[in-house]
Amino acid sequence: MHRMTDGEQNHVTLETADAFARERLSDKRYDHTVRVTETAERLAIIHALDEGRTRLAALLHDAAREMPAEDYLRLARDWDLRVGDFERENPKLLHGPVAAELARRKLGVEDGEVLDAIRVHTTGAPEMSGLALAVYVADKIEPARDYPSVRRLRELAAQDLRAAAREALRRAIAYNEQRGREVHPVSRKTLQWLEEAEETP
Repeated sequence: MHRMTDGEQNHVTLETADAFARERLSDKRYDHTVRVTETAERLAIIHALDEGRTRLAALLHDAAREMPAEDYLRLARDWDLRVGDFERENPKLLHGPVAAELARRKLGVEDGEVLDAIRVHTTGAPEMSGLALAVYVADKIEPARDYPSVRRLRELAAQDLRAAAREALRRAIAYNEQRGREVHPVSRKTLQWLEEAEETP
């Protein structure tokens, strides 16, 4: 690993971020994090994004994934994070926002784009940056992912991150609807944003 280039709003080495994630995660979850990080970095290279910042966000995206459920709600309250009905019913949905705050508070990550990528990697968000899209998509297509549409998503990711995110959201929403599960409103808004962007000449 290497230190990120000068001029970025981070003074955190990738080694420090990797150790931060490693000490908080099981072997299985850490291995997933490494695969997501490597996938996100490849996407950053393809799409001319900053590799170091993309790698930093990916390393930290699941750093809070294995905390007890009650800790998410406690930290969200202590840190004044937004908590909706979805999050109250399923506190693990807060692992992105909590991980972003951990990165800021414990590691001193100041780069808003990196923090946003960590924060929204589960539901997506309208106006996501290219960096956030790379982490979001990488999480869906890392090499251990194995589901019917993943090959198509990998092909799309190599061509257009927005198209890949749009297809991933369409499939996830359809999957949940078919099973009578509610869909996070932010995911619906993100898909709407991506579809409107697709229609814009």
